[in-house]
Amino acid sequence: MTRDLRVLLMQNEQRLHHTETRSQRTLLEKLLHRDFFEIGRSGQRYDREHVISALVRETDAQKIQSDNFALSLLDDRCVLLTYRSFTVDEQGSIGRQTLRTSLWVKSADDPTEWQMRFHQGTPTDE
Repeated sequence: MTRDLRVLLMQNEQRLHHTETRSQRTLLEKLLHRDFFEIGRSGQRYDREHVISALVRETDAQKIQSDNFALSLLDDRCVLLTYRSFTVDEQGSIGRQTLRTSLWVKSADDPTEWQMRFHQGTPTDE
């Protein structure tokens, strides 16, 4: 189960990196828990509505890649997913890198679905 769950949540994270997902408010509302909040690279705290609105308005998104996913089971309804994300320019060069942590919980409405409850991005110099 752990491997399947890691793959599912990795795919959910990567969906959130794509413009097609970021532009769909309904899909974002499904993926982000009603009490979701984020601490961004800047150290600022953003609530769910702020994040959703910002993603929907985004027009010049850079291509985001991710790797080094690791899953930690906290209990049967809550897991911690960590990974590295980075931007890639048109020449294929790696740009800004961020270490990321997401807390995923089973949805109260549908226990087969997972929602992101918390997310934090930490800049790295690597």
